[in-house]
Amino acid sequence: MFKLAKEHPLTEAGLRCVHSVETAELGLRPGDIVFEFSFGRIVNTGMACRRYGIIPPDVDIMTIHKEATAARAACNRKAQEEEHLNVLPFRRAV
Repeated sequence: MFKLAKEHPLTEAGLRCVHSVETAELGLRPGDIVFEFSFGRIVNTGMACRRYGIIPPDVDIMTIHKEATAARAACNRKAQEEEHLNVLPFRRAV
């Protein structure tokens, strides 16, 4: 779940929430970013956007794409931090 500023154009257009898909669901793959509006949603797959239901007319698809890219980068950064292990280097005994 991500937070947007109150004065963000998508929030003003009626955006309720943004989330990243972690487990595959019907029509969704892991890594997809979902933007939920009151009467519909937009799914960004990284290469394209799919619309479901009624989307407000003042929603710009390029803004959706930019926010999805930023959300995906934040998820990747968080995953890299979790995978990082502190390993001490070992020397080979002679």
